[in-house]
Amino acid sequence: MGIFALAADERVAEVACTDDTLSVSLMDGRTITVPLTWYPRLLKATPSERRNWQISGGGYGIHWPDVDEDLSTEGLLRGAPAPPPQLVNGQVTRRPDPRPTKSTRNTGKSWTSSQVTQLRQLAEQNTPTRVIGRKLGRTENAVRAKAGEKGIPLKPTSQSPYNRRKKDKKL
Repeated sequence: MGIFALAADERVAEVACTDDTLSVSLMDGRTITVPLTWYPRLLKATPSERRNWQISGGGYGIHWPDVDEDLSTEGLLRGAPAPPPQLVNGQVTRRPDPRPTKSTRNTGKSWTSSQVTQLRQLAEQNTPTRVIGRKLGRTENAVRAKAGEKGIPLKPTSQSPYNRRKKDKKL
C-alpha cells in the first residue's frame, strides 16, 4: 500500500470578506480564514473596496488597489498579521513595512519577449531574484512564476552574483 502526497497548489482561487473575516480559497481546495483585524486597511475599507481585488505575484498574491493592500498566500499560511504602522516625523508611513516596496511598474502587463530574454540572462548570471524583479519592474513572485513557466532555473545565490570575490592566484 503506497502513500500518496497531494501536490500543494498555494495559488489564489477566490477571495471573500465578511465584516469580521478574510477567507482565501486556494487552488488545491484549502481555505484560509483569518480575522480582518489583522489587516487594518481591509478592516477600514468599504465592502465594495474589499470586493475589488486582483490576483498578483503569479497567482501567489492578492492586491486591493483601492486600499493599497497586498497579501501573499505564504504570509496567510504562516498566520502573519500586518506589521504595526510606524511613525515618521509624526505621520504614519504609507507602507508600515520597512522593506522596499514592490515594483508595480509592470503589474498586470504581459511579459514581452525581451523581458523573458533579460530574465534568462540575469538568471544565468546568478542574479538574486529580488534584483531581477527590480530590474524588470516585477515582484519576486512574478519572476519565480515566469521562470518556472519558461523552465528557467533560478540558482541559489550562495555566491556573489557580481563576481566580487577575488580568485586565488597560484604563484
